[in-house]
Amino acid sequence: MLAALSTLFAADTRVLFDPYTPRVGPFPTDFLTASDPNQKTGRTVDLSKPDCTVEPSTCSELTMINQLDGFNLQPRLNVSFSAPINPDTLRAGIWLVWLENLTQDEYGLQRAGHLTPINQVSYELQSHAAFAKPDEFLDQHRRYALVVTDAVLDVAGAPVRADPGYLGCVAAVPNDYCKDLARVPEMVNGHRVVGASVFTTMSVTDFMEKARRQLANVAANPQPTGVKSYFNVNEIASMDLHFQMGADPSKLSEENLPLSLLAGVGHLAFGMFQSPMFLNAGYTIPQTPTGLPDVSYSSVQPVYFHVLVPATQKPANGYPVIVFGHGFGSNRFEEPTAEASVLVQAGFAVIAINVFGHGYGPNGKVTITQTDGRSFDLPAGGRGQPLSPGGSYGGFDGCVLPGIFGARDCLRQTVIDQMQLVRAITNGLDLDGDGTPDLDQSRIYYAGHSFGSMYGTMLTAVEPNIAAAVLNSGGGTLTDIARTSNDFRIFALLDLLGRTPSLTGNGLNFADGYTLRYQPVNLLKDPAVLSVQEFFERTEWYGMAGDAIGYAPHLASSTLPNVPIKPVLFQYGIGDSTVPNPSETNLVRAANMRLTTTVLRWDVARAMAPQLQQNPHFAISAVTGIDSAAAVTVANALQVQMAGYLASGGAQVRDVNGLVLPFFGKPLFEIPSFLTESFNLLP
Repeated sequence: MLAALSTLFAADTRVLFDPYTPRVGPFPTDFLTASDPNQKTGRTVDLSKPDCTVEPSTCSELTMINQLDGFNLQPRLNVSFSAPINPDTLRAGIWLVWLENLTQDEYGLQRAGHLTPINQVSYELQSHAAFAKPDEFLDQHRRYALVVTDAVLDVAGAPVRADPGYLGCVAAVPNDYCKDLARVPEMVNGHRVVGASVFTTMSVTDFMEKARRQLANVAANPQPTGVKSYFNVNEIASMDLHFQMGADPSKLSEENLPLSLLAGVGHLAFGMFQSPMFLNAGYTIPQTPTGLPDVSYSSVQPVYFHVLVPATQKPANGYPVIVFGHGFGSNRFEEPTAEASVLVQAGFAVIAINVFGHGYGPNGKVTITQTDGRSFDLPAGGRGQPLSPGGSYGGFDGCVLPGIFGARDCLRQTVIDQMQLVRAITNGLDLDGDGTPDLDQSRIYYAGHSFGSMYGTMLTAVEPNIAAAVLNSGGGTLTDIARTSNDFRIFALLDLLGRTPSLTGNGLNFADGYTLRYQPVNLLKDPAVLSVQEFFERTEWYGMAGDAIGYAPHLASSTLPNVPIKPVLFQYGIGDSTVPNPSETNLVRAANMRLTTTVLRWDVARAMAPQLQQNPHFAISAVTGIDSAAAVTVANALQVQMAGYLASGGAQVRDVNGLVLPFFGKPLFEIPSFLTESFNLLP
């Protein structure tokens, strides 16, 4: 009798259809958008808000989301059922069907009709709701169908069936949305469709493309800084950095830059250029409808740079140049200098600016003392904002904002500044004042570490004049990194604590219920994690326009208009706890560039040299005289590989195992046969 009742109950299990309610779904859905001729997609997201007196933070977040012209490129998919189902059948029964691209701007990643399976699947036991991410990266400004087929089985093994509301919608087509659903195929992957939604993805790169076009209206006007701005390294006795970290502009920190870092550098050049500022007084870039022809900047401000010029004779067309992007919390004098020696000795000039919000306050200076006793002060070009207690300057103040804004607009402004720097180079950058360009306008490359690899992905995808790039320890999404990183999880925690009401519910920790790729379905037993996931989804969604993941597919697979295919080398180390391996490989996967990816087997290196630090994230920055011989050996190999790849124009990934074998006795570098999908944290 009980078995019969179970079978009877299970046979009635339906795919719920409630497009009004995101937690029921199927979601995402264009039912929760409004027609908008000012958007490139023709739509604006229109999610309903809760009681704003009870959930003010959610209301504020949805206000920002409702300015977007579509859904996340890696949306959190949601399908609910009327009764328990067998979660092991979800992957076989839920698919994304690629529909039409709404523009002709890019070639597109897949043809219409392509099927994408789901991954990272969770199942919430109380509400019988399934959550997942697409197993492939989606095109921007494109339409998709999220379909549920009768390959999903209930607990008795019977196929789930369609909700009467869904059947009535596709049969009677009472509105335009139901007309869209009626066009969804009746059969997918050999099974009948019993539930579906149609949704449109957002335009991610639109703002950056338009901002680049605005650069033509702003003269870069590069100029030297200081009484003297071009120095022969052989005549430098010391180089001291003085950063403005406090509110008092006359009180500066003191830091000596070891001259040993300048091996192979012939000259140091200092300068500044003018760049349009799109950030407003709140350090955000207002959302502009994507269908409008232009975006506007608020002011023009100076951005300071310095160049490490090789000691070798200048080629006829100038030195090939690498724009180097520093990491989070760093500045233009630290990582670019630590990693430049090998690049300079390979014949490259290295040029760097500060990320917006970095380099501390604006009154910092660089003091260069020459061997003849003369000293020269030059602006350090700090771009930090006085947001820390007492009006002091933190290492990244003004870059990372609380809540949904995150680092989106800091990264976009930085990329704009770098594009203006590239424009200054292509117009001819005279560093020594002899009237001729010192940098080759036709050989401009990019290299970045960590944060620098993330905004470097954006720059390389949008800027036609970047010929090739090397991205070390980059990843995405920024939300995933904040959730999972040992170093950055504090940002996610503070965002959850800072909301009203708070979403931690677990003291100074939080559970989010996510699972990694290719893992068994994660059974969620605490419904509270759904609110946490919804917050992270909104953060990732809003931040996509300033996230490397949103731009990586445009490096080669689906290039932007008038931008050539870009050769890119990715480097990451096993066990990275700052940018975890699944986030690093997520970026590689988005770019579809596994074959130009090098994995540093840090687990092997530490087994042979236990003195190495646990985290390989900063392996590329080790320098002689400061770090261990083992660390320097690895860093040198990474830098040699970087230099070789760019010297070949992206045609060759150099095998640098010969550089580490004498010290470690084993090879440390490999092109992965599969992309790492676990954290691999090392003891």
